[in-house]
Amino acid sequence: LALPEGGAEALPEHMARSLPPGTVHTGVRVTSVATNAVTTAEHGVIRCRAVLVATDARAAAELLPGLRVPDFHPVTVVHHTTDEPPTTGASLLLDADRGGPVAHTAQISRVDPSRAPAGRTLVSSTVLGPPPPDLDTAVRIHLSRLYGTPTTRWETLAVHHTPEAVPAMRPPHDPRRPVRLLAGLYVCGDHRDTSTVQGALHSGHRASAAILTDLGAGRPMHTAEAVGPARAA
Repeated sequence: LALPEGGAEALPEHMARSLPPGTVHTGVRVTSVATNAVTTAEHGVIRCRAVLVATDARAAAELLPGLRVPDFHPVTVVHHTTDEPPTTGASLLLDADRGGPVAHTAQISRVDPSRAPAGRTLVSSTVLGPPPPDLDTAVRIHLSRLYGTPTTRWETLAVHHTPEAVPAMRPPHDPRRPVRLLAGLYVCGDHRDTSTVQGALHSGHRASAAILTDLGAGRPMHTAEAVGPARAA
């Protein structure tokens, strides 16, 4: 898990550029899926040999009725800019004492200068769980202690609140929920594994291996889930 130059989207864009032209289509709304077809709002029915639904839990459940939708944890990210950058450099600051709402914060523009206005520093801070009532004031006070510098002159650039950011892993949690629902129909995402980026990638790896095995496409990437009666979703 890291922040590459160009933002988080840089990695999938890099992967897409290595594929044959026309392989990837974006901005297409899917209305239903089956083991051999995807129905879209813009392009009608697209026939296929297998379908993998790689979305968040709620969107997956809309396409796959009966799929479990977990509870979620909210996350809020607050972006500030300043012309007086802190002296912490590109380090990620964590508050082990939990002395305020900020879980972690960093000068993102030290990693990717293009993300900040010209001549200014971008500081991005993450608040886990429900945000406090006076979010910006509480975050500024906390950041002042973490960075050891006044923050009253920092400009609030944006606040992004995602109420369903992270699937809750309430006990007993199954970290390997099935990715093969039927032969030809698969699902992956952080809701099928652990609620992390790594979990989402791992579930995608499991789903890809299952697809290759079911299609008889040679040696799988690793041991796929057993082909047999579909397990409970």
